[in-house]
Amino acid sequence: MIALAQVAVAADMPVKAPVRPVAPVVIPYNWTGLYIGGHFGCGWADQTIKRITVEDDEPPESAFVNIGTNSNGCFGGGQVGFNYQFANNVVLGVEADASWGKLKSSGAAPEGDEELIPFNQELKSFGTVRGRLGYAFGQWLPYVTGGWAWGRNELTVYAFDDNLFTSDRQTHSGWTAGAGLEYLITRNWSVKVEYLYLDLGTKTYSNVAFFDAAFPGADLDLKLHTVRLGMNYKFDWGIPMRP
Repeated sequence: MIALAQVAVAADMPVKAPVRPVAPVVIPYNWTGLYIGGHFGCGWADQTIKRITVEDDEPPESAFVNIGTNSNGCFGGGQVGFNYQFANNVVLGVEADASWGKLKSSGAAPEGDEELIPFNQELKSFGTVRGRLGYAFGQWLPYVTGGWAWGRNELTVYAFDDNLFTSDRQTHSGWTAGAGLEYLITRNWSVKVEYLYLDLGTKTYSNVAFFDAAFPGADLDLKLHTVRLGMNYKFDWGIPMRP
């Protein structure tokens, strides 16, 4: 009888509802933070020799010419930058990058009616410091970019008798503009594809001689197109993100 009474009391006791798991808080992807990364790409450059120092008079005159060549090649490098995503999903950032490779071309300058003077041009390194403006669609970030650009270029001229040649390196400075698309793979890793146009301006190569070693000098204008693939690692900025 005691056992039956205990069963009856237990049957009258209220039953606790099962504990429901707490749903995780889903926070949208966020692009805010400092990042570093690397890139690989290819490019093509347009070079134009605009002026050559000649020996005709004292002091030497300048022959204004328009000798154009096209070079191409591939490069690799690295970048570092910072993004800030506003509440309306606008992303504002800044990025600096540097690349190394060989974008080479060859050409020839006419001397009189018969002889051609060969020369080589090689862009060895270049880089940019740019602002970025984009709009985030979750994991996707299309953006436009622009700023300052530089390039380290070498011009070699095989000009006179006895197989002599002259060579000079100069650092060009100019501007760049382009656009890209970046995608967040995880909370920290992203990949991107980017196009940049670089106008590196005109630089005087004072140690190259096309006609006579006593009268060196030439002006070279340099423009560059690049397409690159890159990967970035973004450091956490205190904003939780879903994986």
